[in-house]
Amino acid sequence: MKVKISTETISSIATDCLIVTYCEDQDTVKGYAKSVDAALEHRISQLIAEKEIRGTFGEVTLLHNWGKIPAKRTLILGLGKEKELTAAKVRDAIGIAARHAQKKGIKNVTFGVSNYYVEKRFWNPVDIVQGVVEGVELGTYTFSGYKKREEQPSVIEEFILVVSGDLEQSAIQAGLERADSAAYATNLARDLVNEPGNKMTPAILAERAREVAHRRNMEVKVLNKAELEELGMGALLGVGQASTNEPKMVVIKYNGAADSKEVLGYVGKGITFDTGGIQVKPDEGMGEMKTDMAGAAAVIAAMDGIGALQPHVNVIAVIPTCENMISGNNLKPADVITSFSGKTIEIVHTDAEGRLILADGVAYAKHQGATKLVDVATLTGSVVSALGHVATGMITNNAEWLEEVKSAARIAGEKVWELPNFEEYQEYIKSEIADIKNDAGRPAGCIQGGIFIGAFAEDTPWVHLDIAGTAVTDKDKGHNPAGATGVAVRTLIQLAIRFGGK
Repeated sequence: MKVKISTETISSIATDCLIVTYCEDQDTVKGYAKSVDAALEHRISQLIAEKEIRGTFGEVTLLHNWGKIPAKRTLILGLGKEKELTAAKVRDAIGIAARHAQKKGIKNVTFGVSNYYVEKRFWNPVDIVQGVVEGVELGTYTFSGYKKREEQPSVIEEFILVVSGDLEQSAIQAGLERADSAAYATNLARDLVNEPGNKMTPAILAERAREVAHRRNMEVKVLNKAELEELGMGALLGVGQASTNEPKMVVIKYNGAADSKEVLGYVGKGITFDTGGIQVKPDEGMGEMKTDMAGAAAVIAAMDGIGALQPHVNVIAVIPTCENMISGNNLKPADVITSFSGKTIEIVHTDAEGRLILADGVAYAKHQGATKLVDVATLTGSVVSALGHVATGMITNNAEWLEEVKSAARIAGEKVWELPNFEEYQEYIKSEIADIKNDAGRPAGCIQGGIFIGAFAEDTPWVHLDIAGTAVTDKDKGHNPAGATGVAVRTLIQLAIRFGGK
């Protein structure tokens, strides 16, 4: 999609579709919608008066302009209550509108960032421009898939963003640059997660990571099975040993702050297919387990965005990846393995495998110099029971570092919620025969998984993001079309920008 910036009068632009907005608690249309309404002889106001347009959040009303203005159509987008409006809601709403336009076969869309909303909401122009452009680029995402097609699906080819001449060009360009990088990265993660398991093996995931690193001129190394054995990566090797597709460990380094000793460490769970191991999952819904590498996808894609934006920060990404399959060579309940850190692990349940590969990933990130850690994983079903499909679960060993990650998520418009890490929870992961065990049954399942990983972070400030409930949506919602969401990508990019700024 080509994005253009314009300072023309919005009602004078020749476009396939204008998007204007209306809030349900407004007495009348505001901002650019007011000038378009006047040019259309107050047709919008009439529909509002007749209650055909109510302004509820996500409501779309498409009008044909019949030559009254150069634009062929006007789409009136409801934003809900003005007093409840946030930049994240604008992103979601614009995503809904753009997706609606795309499904109608519209190729060219125009939207205006009015001074009314910038001044009324005290929004930073960078953030609002970024949110609008992200909304369009994320909301219109489609996965090409593997169907034989007679013709290409309709896509929006051009998006024109009309801005007030009062807005600083530097702010507009910064917002546009961040939006393009973040949206491209998020859609990259979506592509990776949406792939079927036979098209996204550990080797293929590693190759896609290598492509990202080369495109952004970053260091990359892919450790193969022999190298993992030499390093003693017993947890990663143990999970992957039942598959014919050998495990890999991908390491990408972005060196953007030679004057700093601080290194952000991002670790992503890369289980490219999860059967549950010898304690196999039920057959219903097992196909969804192709998405169990969404954490790895988020980390790889975030590195693409970081490489594009070039913040003043050092970042190391570690992606342990394998399949959790079934064979005569499986891990078994009551087995004991030795991780890269030297800690021994009792295997209680073979479907608690993600935390095992992250144990080696987190320890290796520390070994490579990470001073602050974030791991991202579709780790537990219990986080869905706790938080549904709305918020990502968080757990930490450092309150200050948690607040940094929370702030990044808030700016990115991604909802997160902290889970407790009380000392009493450590009882769940104590083993009688090893240093630690990987499961203790149903109680506090998402917390168990988090604190298990935290045991390998030790004293290094660390935050765990459990995206099991937010990595995929089964229906179009806000800026997310049905399928993989690319969750956490924008948070990780924003965290790197914030960290670099400090």
